[in-house]
Amino acid sequence: MKYLYYYYNSQGSIIFCYSENGYHRDCTYMGYTLKEAISKFRKDNNLQRKHIKVLKLY
Repeated sequence: MKYLYYYYNSQGSIIFCYSENGYHRDCTYMGYTLKEAISKFRKDNNLQRKHIKVLKLY
């Protein structure tokens, strides 16, 4: 299963932690709404048509 965990750091950036079958990737997006950041992350990582469970940390 694919999971995308996110949280906001003290500067207001959105931090994504993506996990899929042992693969892990962290990305930071600043100046985006959550919806825009998720769309950009999916596009940047060729995950547009994949089911990903999005979970908030903290």
